[in-house]
Amino acid sequence: MDRGLTQRTLAERLGCWPETVAAWERDESEPLARRWPAIEAVLGTGLVPKRDGLPGWARAARLRLGLTQEALAKLAGVDLRTVRNVERGIGVPRPRTLARIAGALEDGSEG
Repeated sequence: MDRGLTQRTLAERLGCWPETVAAWERDESEPLARRWPAIEAVLGTGLVPKRDGLPGWARAARLRLGLTQEALAKLAGVDLRTVRNVERGIGVPRPRTLARIAGALEDGSEG
């Protein structure tokens, strides 16, 4: 509403259904990873939900790029469970693993 967009107009710009936008607004669902770049392009940056620490940083960076956990794992050359565990704050990743994930997130912004 702050941008003068209806749910229908926003949905058209994002390539989704107006009902989907309504569900996001009611906190009934969250946008898919692939939608975040378009959402921030239309509505402005800083909309990706933020959480504290490494798990929050990793998730926010991944969503800003529109990557699924699976896509990030593939880019980083790590197991999908590793990405999930990092984002959930389960265990402490090895420095090499963390560097691979960080590198993939940096490189992912170019491709």
